[in-house]
Amino acid sequence: MTTAKTRTWPLAQATEVAEGLITLLRPACERIEVAGSIRRQKMQVGDIELLIVPRVVMDPPSLWLQRRPLEGLVLQLIEQELLGYRLNKNRRRAFGSKNKLLVHVPSGIGVDLFSTTVENWGMSLVVRTGSAEFCVRVMSRFKALGCQGHAYGGVTDQQGKEISCSTEEDVFRLLGWRFRPPEERG
Repeated sequence: MTTAKTRTWPLAQATEVAEGLITLLRPACERIEVAGSIRRQKMQVGDIELLIVPRVVMDPPSLWLQRRPLEGLVLQLIEQELLGYRLNKNRRRAFGSKNKLLVHVPSGIGVDLFSTTVENWGMSLVVRTGSAEFCVRVMSRFKALGCQGHAYGGVTDQQGKEISCSTEEDVFRLLGWRFRPPEERG
C-alpha cells in the first residue's frame, strides 16, 4: 500500500495509463471519463482522477459483488496487481462506494475513482476536474446564490431540493457564468 502523492508524471504518460484503465473499467460503468489535471491538460500530473457512473445489476437478485460490477472488477485488478490500495491523508484505506483511492502499480501513479449519478454528472465533473481554487469559487458562488454545491456532486436550493446538473453547462448556467473549458479552470 502506498500513501498520498509525492511526485508527478508527464501528461502523456498519465493520459496513456488513464485511457488503459478506462478501457478496462468501461464494462462495469454506465459512464466513465477522465477528470482532474489530465482533463485540464496540465503538463505534469499528480494522479489520475476518473469519474464514473457505476453499472448496477438489480435483476435477478444476486450477491453484492454481482450487483456492483465495478467493485468486483476493481478487486480483480488489485488481485492481478495492476492496481493497489492507496492510503488517504489519515493513512487509512479509502475504498468506499463514492471514492476509491488506488495506485496503478506498474507506473506508481495514484488513481482516484469517484462515483456519481447521471443526474449529478455535470456537477461531479466540474468538481473532479478542478482546480481546487476554481472549485472554491464555484462553491462560494452557489452559496451567494442561496444554493449549496456538494463535493460529491449535486446542487441543492434554499429548501434543500436537489437541482439537476446532468451537464457541466447546467452548472455554469446555474452559476450565471459563461462556460469555461477545463483548461481555463486553473
